[in-house]
Amino acid sequence: MTEFVKYRLPGNSIVHISGQFHAWNGQEQGFLVTDFLMNYPLILIPDNRNENDEPIFSVDLPHQTSQEEYIHQSMRIHQEISSGACDKVVLSRTKTVSYNSDTLFTDFKRLCEIYPNAFVYLVSSLKYGTWIGATPELLLHNSGGLCQTVALAATKKKDDSSDWTDKEYFEQGVVTEFIVQRLQELGCEGIKSNDRHDYLAGPLKHLRNEIAFDAKSISLEKLIQSLHPSPAVSGLPQDKAIAIIEKLERHARSLYAGVIGVVDEQSSHLFVNLRCAQVFRNAVCLYVGGGHTEASDPNAEWEETENKAKTLLNILQNH
Repeated sequence: MTEFVKYRLPGNSIVHISGQFHAWNGQEQGFLVTDFLMNYPLILIPDNRNENDEPIFSVDLPHQTSQEEYIHQSMRIHQEISSGACDKVVLSRTKTVSYNSDTLFTDFKRLCEIYPNAFVYLVSSLKYGTWIGATPELLLHNSGGLCQTVALAATKKKDDSSDWTDKEYFEQGVVTEFIVQRLQELGCEGIKSNDRHDYLAGPLKHLRNEIAFDAKSISLEKLIQSLHPSPAVSGLPQDKAIAIIEKLERHARSLYAGVIGVVDEQSSHLFVNLRCAQVFRNAVCLYVGGGHTEASDPNAEWEETENKAKTLLNILQNH
């Protein structure tokens, strides 16, 4: 059975690769995809097969998170934060709806049109099944050792003109601090961060700033391991937040919030896998999450995940 990927870098044309995924050794070039904690990084090596590939659908649906369950988990996190165990935890959930997988390739093209500034992809593998997404979050652009990453956090609808809250500024600020500290610990040079600003991603907007740095003497694998997972997808402190996530979440995150993109000797483009869904033959399961802090309102956090889910659902169900 042939594995394949279709992807579109921002501002570029669609690329199709057929081949076989295997474990990444940290040096091979190709299309990279990892799970959330990067325990199983896979690289797709082209083999020049026919482009008329059939998607590989998984059979077992992930655990579905109810509103009651999510709010209960949110309250548990608030207790952990109040006790001083951590400052922030990113809690994810799943949302499964019926879906006609016959429209999959058409929907991929529609995502490319609607999200010109996102990394849009369609991946089909034996290990992970078929996934589709349009992620706005750059993890790393590495061109000959001259690199760029972004600190992106906080979410609201693009037509929401209200001021960002202290909670949202806090979320984005800790991501920036985390990235700069990790780059300094690696010995990166010329670290420069621009001012925080609003960033539009389809129907949503976020707080974001870009961070440039020089990492000519550092391997790509070390850079990825240092930058991911950031507080934007795990929490702070990282180890304590991940422990809470593993205790509370009843679904495996799989490719959600993992690393995805192109590894190339000349120019690598890697992203954090957000705004994504696993596709089944007759259903689609969306993975969404939000940052929980001491100032979080559990009901508001649930609504935020609903809004995030709509960014894909409005396209996948609008035929």
